[in-house]
Amino acid sequence: MKRFTARLCGLGSYRLAADNLKEFFGIHLSPTTIGEITQETVAEIEERLQDDSDIREAFQKAKGEVEFQIDGTCIHIRNDEDEPEWREMRVGSFDKRECSESAEPSQWATRELENPTVVSAFAAIESKEEFQKRCQDERRRVGVGGVTSALGDGALWIWSLVFFVFGKTMECLDIYHALEHVAACGKALYGSGQAFTDWLDRMRLVLLSEGFAGMERELSSLKELDEDKQKAVSSLLEYLRKHKERLKYAERLAAGRSIGSGLIEGACKNLVGKRMKQTGACWRLPRANRMATLCAVLYSDQWKYCWKKYN
Repeated sequence: MKRFTARLCGLGSYRLAADNLKEFFGIHLSPTTIGEITQETVAEIEERLQDDSDIREAFQKAKGEVEFQIDGTCIHIRNDEDEPEWREMRVGSFDKRECSESAEPSQWATRELENPTVVSAFAAIESKEEFQKRCQDERRRVGVGGVTSALGDGALWIWSLVFFVFGKTMECLDIYHALEHVAACGKALYGSGQAFTDWLDRMRLVLLSEGFAGMERELSSLKELDEDKQKAVSSLLEYLRKHKERLKYAERLAAGRSIGSGLIEGACKNLVGKRMKQTGACWRLPRANRMATLCAVLYSDQWKYCWKKYN
C-alpha cells in the first residue's frame, strides 16, 4: 500500500491520491494520512537510493555524452515563523545524450535533437553551498567523472556552482535566455513593429553564427542613439560579455550538441511545478524537499529501483 500511496501522491495532490486509492483499490484514507504515509515512504526511498549500484550501472551503460543542466523555480512555503514566503527550489540533472547530425545556425530551431538516453534529476530548497554538495553526491551516485557540457541560464550562482563541482568545462548559456535579452534590447530600439522583427531575426543569426564577437560588432555600429536606447545597448553588451565563452552556438550546432536547457526547464515545470505549485499549495520546508525527491525519482524513471528488493 505504501508503494501505491507514494506514487499516486507524487503524481497528484493528496486529495486526488485519496480518490484514486478509493477508486482503484477500495482503500479509504484521508488526505492527511496519505501525506504522512508518503513522507515516511520517501524517507525510506532516500536511504535506498544513496548507493544503488543498479542506478549507477544503468547510467554508465547508457549511450551519449554527459550533460549537466541546472535551474531554479520558486515554491510557496511556510517559514519557521509560520509566515508564507516564496523560496527558490534548485533543480539539477545529469543526463546522457548522443550527438545529433551537424547543423547550420539557420537550422537551430528545426533540427532534430536526440532525446536523452538516461536522466537523473534532483531538487531541493537549500543554499547554494548545500546544493553544491547535493550535486557532488548525485555525481558520485550515478558514477559521473566529468561532464561534456553544462547548460543553464545567466544566473551567477549557476556558473559558480558548475565551476566548483566540475572545474573548467564546456559551458553553454541557454539560447532562449540569451535571445530574451536580445529581444528586450530590440524593443527599446525599435518598438514592436516590423523593424523590430527584422532586427531580431538578423541579430539571432549573428548570435548563433558568431557569438559575442558578432554581437559586439553589430551593437557597436549603432550610432546616434538617445540615452535610453544607448542604455539598452550597453546593458545587452555587458550581459553578453559576461557570457562570451558560453555563446559558442555555431560550434555546438556543428558538433550536434544541444544549445538550450530545455530538459531542466521541463523539469522545473513538470518535476516541481506540476506537483508543488498547485493552487493554494503552501509547504513546510522538510515536506517540500521530500516531495521534490519523490517527484525527481518519478521524473528520472528510477521508481523501479526503489522497490527492487520489495517486489
